Amino acid sequence: MVLIVLGISAAVAFPKLDGLLLREPEPWRSGRKLMRLAEHAHELAIATESAFVLHINVETGQYWVTGKQVDNAADQRSLEGQLPEEVTITDVDLPGDDRTFEHVMTIEFSPEGWCDPAVVTITSSDGQIVKLVIDEWFGGVDLIGDRPAG
Repeated sequence: MVLIVLGISAAVAFPKLDGLLLREPEPWRSGRKLMRLAEHAHELAIATESAFVLHINVETGQYWVTGKQVDNAADQRSLEGQLPEEVTITDVDLPGDDRTFEHVMTIEFSPEGWCDPAVVTITSSDGQIVKLVIDEWFGGVDLIGDRPAG
């Protein structure tokens, strides 16, 4: 009887405890996903000795990687993802780059190790801001912003 009561109590209590667990704020979680994807595109370019491109649709929050020499990029997407609804890209800075983009920005990673520099600002619906910074020379990627507590 005691085991049944404990089992029912646990079944009721555990789902409620899930909301109390400390979680990384959404802009940081989304920023880390984009950061890992950029790092992976950089590693792929060096390992395969061919250029790769990270595409980010600023309006829809979709992102994906393609090889640069692909004729039809839509058919050759890999490593696709989508930012959650409560997160948007509010600013994109492509230092030293005069090219314009309408909705999809691209960052190229070369086989020699360099890449297009970029700063992507990710903002959550509650106003938290994280900047994804991609370094030109070594393809280094970092997140900048107020660190989450914990």
